[in-house]
Amino acid sequence: MLTLDVEFWSRLLAVTDAGILRYGQPANARWTIFPQELNLQNRKTYFLRNIANGVGSHPKWKDVDMGLFPINVPNAHRFLAVLHLRIWKVHIYDSARRMNYFTMYLTGGEFKSFGDSIIEELDAIDYWKDFPDGHKDNVVVEFIDIVDAPQQEYIANRGDCVVFVSMYMEMIASGVPVKSDKPCRDAGFLYKNRMTNIIWDTK
Repeated sequence: MLTLDVEFWSRLLAVTDAGILRYGQPANARWTIFPQELNLQNRKTYFLRNIANGVGSHPKWKDVDMGLFPINVPNAHRFLAVLHLRIWKVHIYDSARRMNYFTMYLTGGEFKSFGDSIIEELDAIDYWKDFPDGHKDNVVVEFIDIVDAPQQEYIANRGDCVVFVSMYMEMIASGVPVKSDKPCRDAGFLYKNRMTNIIWDTK
């Protein structure tokens, strides 16, 4: 079985350690990847404005529809948050929903702090000036648990959460439904095998 490490994670996302897309943003892509994992905390402010304003090779958020955020639960888990900028909803794709991090972060205030930071950072870069009057009116970022996201077969200390985050990101960036018809015990392994073949050009 392939051991997933930092290099492999970077290769899957085509992102260098410096947070730069290795091959640049695909032409006409309507999404962007936040280059760092976020650790969500209650009452924490997140500095997003440089990325939102198009630093380096990252597109400006006014030019995309979605922002993809890998979320890190320290020493425990990772899941994906997808910000839909036009409708102010964040879809949460979690491969271990049985652990109930969604409810934990929703009631604990972590999601609210993240949502408030998104609005504050967009204020800081005058994001709203490029949209019709009223686009900002009553903006509240809503977090939604995607209940049918593909799930991993969770085994203590042996989870495939990073693999599933990568799988979700590829599906979303490719514009295909985030679904899998494979059994939980096989989905992660098959995806790792497929990506290994692509990256190292093996059969």
